[in-house]
Amino acid sequence: MDVSDIHIFMAVVEHGSVSRAAEEMGYVQSNVTARIRLLEQELGHPLFHRHRRGMMLNAEGRKLLYYAERMTQLMNEMRKAFQDTDDPAGSLLIGSVETVVGLPDILSLFYQKYSKVDLSLVTGVTEKLTEEVLEYRLDGAFVSGPVTAANVEQHPVFDEELVLVCGRGVMEGQMRADLVRELLHRPLLVFRKGCGYRAKLEEWLQQEGISPTKVMEFGTLETIIGTVVAGLGITVVPRAAISKLEEEGALRVFRIPRPFNKVSVVYIRRGDAYLGEAERRFMETIEEIRTRRGSHIPLTTLLTIP
Repeated sequence: MDVSDIHIFMAVVEHGSVSRAAEEMGYVQSNVTARIRLLEQELGHPLFHRHRRGMMLNAEGRKLLYYAERMTQLMNEMRKAFQDTDDPAGSLLIGSVETVVGLPDILSLFYQKYSKVDLSLVTGVTEKLTEEVLEYRLDGAFVSGPVTAANVEQHPVFDEELVLVCGRGVMEGQMRADLVRELLHRPLLVFRKGCGYRAKLEEWLQQEGISPTKVMEFGTLETIIGTVVAGLGITVVPRAAISKLEEEGALRVFRIPRPFNKVSVVYIRRGDAYLGEAERRFMETIEEIRTRRGSHIPLTTLLTIP
């Protein structure tokens, strides 16, 4: 059974006659008759009452008609999903590091414009997300850049300021110039290996000649920040991610020296992957939010690693 068999069946149902269906579809009458009989043989049941005035569906035929109408509806929706570039449909699977502060704005605007697209978001660290993009498990991902993997197309999104944070009560009252260096000897509360923010912190420590006394890995930013607030260690995060806690006085925040105080968030995708209409519209939404935030780097500037 193929789609053309269903179309022939529905034409016979509509016209109540093989001859009229054949004329409408431009087929030879004997061909339509043969296709209906083959369809009945495959299903194991006759589908029509045959009489001198034409053909009428029997109970089994009405059962098939129910499914045939559903199939036709789905086929029409499928064609529309691929043809309607102004209102794309389908699905997008996007990855992201946990601290992309502007991401909710991107997702909200995209959903308002293209509600037919089923967008799913998974979180992870830069290294893992890059691997999943290259293995086609993700359509794209927001990661810490630049990414050095081959065959990765990178689109600038935001630049974020990184800061060192600790609990409010940690070394309270100490304002000496070497306080930050003393803090770097405390336990590090970080994401697992492959996180861009952790890499910046480790590079800074290496330059300072400091070996961390203890490293504690966590799976979510919420857990890391909660543990920092409790005074168990330090971490490095984008300032925008903890701005509210900073205003409330729950954290102590320290500037980080260059070049460790900046991280670029980029949207990555496979360089040779087909760019579908839904993802194209998603990237346009990224550009719109970037423009609102005052960035002047065009999203179409590609940083492709050959």
